[in-house]
Amino acid sequence: MANKNNNNSRLKTWFGKIQEKKRIIVLDIDNYEEKRSYTTSKFNLFVLSTFCVIVLGFLAFTLISYSSLKTLIPGYPNPTQQQQLKDKNIIIDQKLSELIEKTEKEKVYINNVLEILNGNIPLDEKDTNWTKIKTNVSPTQNEISPSEKSIREKVQNREKFDIDVIPGGALKSEVLPQLLLFPPIKGEITNKMNISNGHFGVDVIAPKNEAVSSILNGTIVYQNWSPTDGHVVHIQHKKNLLSIYKHNSEILKKIGDFVESGEPIAIVGNSGEHSTGPHLHFELWHNGYPLDPEKFINFN
Repeated sequence: MANKNNNNSRLKTWFGKIQEKKRIIVLDIDNYEEKRSYTTSKFNLFVLSTFCVIVLGFLAFTLISYSSLKTLIPGYPNPTQQQQLKDKNIIIDQKLSELIEKTEKEKVYINNVLEILNGNIPLDEKDTNWTKIKTNVSPTQNEISPSEKSIREKVQNREKFDIDVIPGGALKSEVLPQLLLFPPIKGEITNKMNISNGHFGVDVIAPKNEAVSSILNGTIVYQNWSPTDGHVVHIQHKKNLLSIYKHNSEILKKIGDFVESGEPIAIVGNSGEHSTGPHLHFELWHNGYPLDPEKFINFN
């Protein structure tokens, strides 16, 4: 109990000493005349010093944070390096977005090809509204209506372009001279098909803004843009015949559209790194094998 009282007494004595008022006098060094005087205590000086340190620290932190002085701090990244990192992150995000978009389009392309091979109509993921036409005809009605007659004529016209094939193989040899396809474009062939050099089609020079046409009735199963081939269109025809059109300046159709023979599908252009001037790169494939378009199409 006595020790506790002694400690309290010492604390009071120490606290009382730091609160004792002291007088600070400023004298003239020549004649020792009193110029100024201040009355304060050790406690007041401590509080004032602490306040000044806090204010100076805050000012120093603000100055370093919002000025170029922060670059002098060891380990702090250079602004140029920061900008380069930001640019790299933006480029990576763009490439990732392009890769995801390309992957989705490839999935749509594969699904459309499978739908066509199964005899179904391919659907574009973006097209959710389809018009369904139902024809109500009485079983006892023998007369052919004008709409039915029109449909029959369209079916007969489409059958004109059917292709005779050997199951699991390429086109029959005797059909080759008889199969005439609509030319996608008229012009001079500057680069012929050369499979050994990786050139699976022909390059046809054409005037700028010339329309590119479908060679046969078919369905658009792929349309995309790539850095090397520019705007590309794939058309799936009957009997596993596929036509490819590259380096277009503009695509006029979308995936899932049915096009007829000779119908414009794109505009000739000079898109893609592999293009050196306005022309059409055209390829013709059957069952996964490239065919020479010049054997089926008259480009002149």
